[in-house]
This record gives sequence, structure tokens and C-alpha cells, in this order.
Amino acid sequence: MLKRLRVLFVAVVVLAALLAAAAPALAVQRPTKVMIVVMDQMQPGYAKQFNMSNVLWLQNKGVTFPNAWVGDMASETVVSHNVMVSGLFPKHMGWSDEAIRDVHNILGYGTDAIVTTGDLGYADYVKLIENMDYPKLGDYLHEKFPGTVVANVGQKGYQVESMAASSSDYWVRMGSKKNTKDLADPSVVPWTGKYRGPSGNLPDYIKSDTRFLISSGNAGDTYETTLTAPSWMYPEDGRYVPGPVADHTSGDNWVADAALKIMDNEDWSGLWVTFSAIDKIGHLWGGGAVDTLANYKWDPNTILNEVHMPWAAKNADDQLGKLIAKLKEKGQFNDTLIVVCADHGSTYGRGDGFKGANELNGGDVNWYAGSWLPGYGTDPKVPNTSAGSPALKPLMDTGKVEFSYQSTAIETWLKADTSSGEMRDVAAVMETLPGVIATYIRNGDRYKLYSYSTTMTPDEKMWWTATGQQIVNTMCFSGSADIVGLLADKTTYGVFGDHGGAQADVQRIPMAFYMPGVKHLVSGQPMRLVDIMPTILKTMGIPAKTLTDPMDGSAFSIKLPK
Repeated sequence: MLKRLRVLFVAVVVLAALLAAAAPALAVQRPTKVMIVVMDQMQPGYAKQFNMSNVLWLQNKGVTFPNAWVGDMASETVVSHNVMVSGLFPKHMGWSDEAIRDVHNILGYGTDAIVTTGDLGYADYVKLIENMDYPKLGDYLHEKFPGTVVANVGQKGYQVESMAASSSDYWVRMGSKKNTKDLADPSVVPWTGKYRGPSGNLPDYIKSDTRFLISSGNAGDTYETTLTAPSWMYPEDGRYVPGPVADHTSGDNWVADAALKIMDNEDWSGLWVTFSAIDKIGHLWGGGAVDTLANYKWDPNTILNEVHMPWAAKNADDQLGKLIAKLKEKGQFNDTLIVVCADHGSTYGRGDGFKGANELNGGDVNWYAGSWLPGYGTDPKVPNTSAGSPALKPLMDTGKVEFSYQSTAIETWLKADTSSGEMRDVAAVMETLPGVIATYIRNGDRYKLYSYSTTMTPDEKMWWTATGQQIVNTMCFSGSADIVGLLADKTTYGVFGDHGGAQADVQRIPMAFYMPGVKHLVSGQPMRLVDIMPTILKTMGIPAKTLTDPMDGSAFSIKLPK
């Protein structure tokens, strides 16, 4: 009897297995929309430090990568935003830094002209992208979901337009300052003086909405940031702080409201939203580690609270909450993959670590030295020139420098006729500049290490040994800097709080993916910005064209609901 029962049990198990094998597999519920929310300059610790409850909720429910990092240079907004939606290292996307040498005169300023990429517009970025001939995430979405809209929203022109270029239908950003008296009806704003309105490729429902006119460039729009160090080097002008004008709020609130308008009016498949207040406030005061009442005395009961990190970070999180609420209201929450990340981290000049000129608008002096285009006069082909900050004088005195950009690294372009021997001479000067820990010379599509400092701390040495060479190589192409100097931790040349280089603080970023039902995972994998696009494509079930359009990034697994 017992033997017969065992045989019967085995038969039942085998039959169940056969039936299971024959049954169709449950389909994975794939998202049909993707929303990328970029918290510009956000450090990984900010979510807990400033109780960013929406970010924390997404991290605790979705797939989060606590070891995420930028993974390339230059770690700048105008570079990183396009990396996210191209899946390419900067060296392969047409520009890799705040400046490039336009070797083939793609932009029309002349062969070998030094061009600052943050001063370019949408059409310029399209030229650079088309020259490299690669698709972006928006192209894939248009092909997969014909007739849907891909849109970008943010405060900064170069931030939005570089990300949108060649693949977005709408891009919405803040325009340049204008006079309120020149408005067709000046009564639509409750102030006189300067204002900004929306710019880019605008849908009519945003273009015609006076809500998107903000006060910017007036005396009250500086929030006392012009009065003292360190904020006076890169003061607020009304773009990043919501401000006191009812129905015309600025900053991240402006960005969120524009995104909500798009969500209400469009059948969209991709929406890239960048909140920039954290970045601006980080540049002003040095970031969350030092932006405290103990270091800077401000009254939290006044509007001055808005220009400090505790308020700015929480407000950015509140705007993310508005986007999530809109997804739920529209019945789109279950169909949307939400990606929350930063474009770079940040550091600050601890002790004597700030090496620039500490003066009003000193950032413009400190970041740029030499000669570059486009010009700001009536003729954009007349170059800008600057001697740079005093800290760069030994480098500029070599007479071999055409342009240099410095932030938390120093990137220097030499005059076109500079010989290899003279390049080594300039590198020898670069290594003596304060804070430089490693110096590289461009050699084809790679950088060759010229020298490194024996005074690195153990932590600096460990990070640099593991990452330094691979990071600088990601930016190396014919138009990138000839000489690169990596800087020590807590060292900045541009403004007190800055980014751009290869330090761990500048490279570390938050990264989380979420959609309802996704299997929660805290992954120890070191995901990079270049991995975002292939991961999105894999999650949405969109085959990447790896043979015709190879990406530098890798696709990570996000376990979706069934």
C-alpha cells in the first residue's frame, strides 16, 4: 500500500511539472513610459540628511544602487545629461567637457576653434550629435511608441537642450532676461524691471501661460547672495529660488509645473525633468556638509531659508512628489518607469582648498582662462578672453595655453603648434599648481599619465588608483584637453562648491529605478550614468541596436511584476 502511494505521488508531481511546462509563461508587465528625474548635483546622503521622503520611498520600494557613480569625465551638467540618454562615454558623443576644440569646424567658428559647450544651443548640439551619428533614448521611444511625445524640462538652457537635442519633441527651459515694460501687457506680472519667460521648443499651452513669467535679475532676486563670500562668486538671480511672487514662482516649482502641464496635455512616452536648485545652492555655499546654520547665519523664518540646502533639497523632493501624484491622477503610475538620479556629485574647498579669486562673480574669472568662442558681443565669432585667476598664472605664463577650464580638475588646451616636448613642459608646470595630484597628457584616444603626487592621502590614493585612468580616458578624443590635472579631495578652483573632476565626492551619485510591483533590491553594483539608457531599454523590452549603434553602457536587470 505504501509503495503504491509513493508511485502515485511521483506520478502527480511529474504530471504537475508537465502541465507547468506546457502552460504559457506569465507576461512581464513592462512600462510604456519612462520619467527621468535628475536632481542636479545631489549627493547620495542628501535623501536621509534632508528627509527627502519621496526619494527615500522610491529607493526603499524600487531598485537602488548605493555604489552608483558618474563613471566618466567631465562630471559637468552639459556633459552628463547627454550621457544619460545616449549610453555613450563623453568621448563618443561629440563633446566631453565644458569646452572642446572643434577640430573639423562642425560648429562654424573655424577649424580648431575652442568652443565652450555650455554656451551652445539646441541646433549646435544637433550638429555635434549628427556628426557622431548615434541614436538617443527618445529615438528608441518614438520608434517603439509612434505618435507619442518625448519632452524635457529644466531651468538651464544647456542642460535641457543638450539632453533634448536630436530626439525630443518639446524642450522647455527659462529664457534670457528681458524688460517687463516690453511685455504686450505689463500688467500680467505684479512687478516691474526684469523677467524671464519660457524658452525652447514650447507647446502653446506653456508659451501662452503667464504663470511661467518670473522675476529675475532685479535687486530682490539675489536674496543677499551678492553680499559676501562664498555665495557672491556665483550669486542667485531669481532662477533657482521659488521666491515671493504668488502665481509666478520660480526654481524647481517652475520646472515641476511645466512638466505637469505636459503630462496633462500630451500622450508622452518619455519625460526628462531636471531640478537645479540643489546644484545652485551647492555652488553658493559648498553643499550639505557645510551649508548649516552653524556655518552660515540666516533666519529660517525668512525667504533666505530658500537659498540654503536644507530647504532647497526638501523642496526639490516635494516637486518630485507632485510628479508622482500627477501620474496617479492620470492613471499612468502603473505604466511608468521612474528613474531618479543626479548628473554629478560635488565637493567644496575645505580649509585652503579653494584656489580661485574670492570676489563678486568670481566664478566667471575662475572657470575660464585664455581665448574661446562663441563671443557675447554682436559678432559671436569675436572670441572672449580672460587671464583667469591668479592661481593659474604659472600655467598661463608658459605662453603655450590657448584655453583652460578649471573646476575640481584643470583641463587645458594648448596652442595648435605646440610640440610634444612643449606639451611635457606645460605638464611639468601643471603638476606644480596647488592641489594637483595627477597630471595627464593626451595621446590619441587615451591620456598618458605624466606624474602623480606622493602626498596623496591613503583614501585619495586608493580611489585614484582604482578609477583615475579609466575616468580621464572616457573624455579623451581629438577635441578634448591636451593636459589634465586631477585635484585633491576638497579642492576647487571655480567656486567654493564645485564639480567636474574625478574625486570620489564629485563622482558618487544617487540612483534608483521604480515602477509599481518591481522587486525591491539594494544592489551593490557600481552603476554609472552611461548604464542608464541600456537599462531603460532592457526594462521596457526595447531591443538595443548593439551592432549598428553600440553603446558604452551596460544593461542592469530590473525585476518587473507579472
